[in-house]
Amino acid sequence: MHHQPPDGMLADDMPVFVQFPRSPEEERGDRAGWPWLPGTILEQCGPDEWRVCVEVRELAVREDGSKPTPRTPQHKLCYPCCFRDSSEIRPRSVR
Repeated sequence: MHHQPPDGMLADDMPVFVQFPRSPEEERGDRAGWPWLPGTILEQCGPDEWRVCVEVRELAVREDGSKPTPRTPQHKLCYPCCFRDSSEIRPRSVR
């Protein structure tokens, strides 16, 4: 099922920047200070809520949950996903 936001600004498969912690220390810190990382909108889940895949290799794991090596193929990586509202998502352009 594909959802469209009311304003059409955050569509499925859209590349975005999303606030997401890179470490447990950042996660315990002020959420407003989390970095903006590249991701992709997976779907809209509510009036102001989206599920986003955070596409940062350093945060990826293999299917078994282990840390990948530098030689792990891209298609074998699992990236974290999160739920965010519009204040924590920014559209990004693809060049």
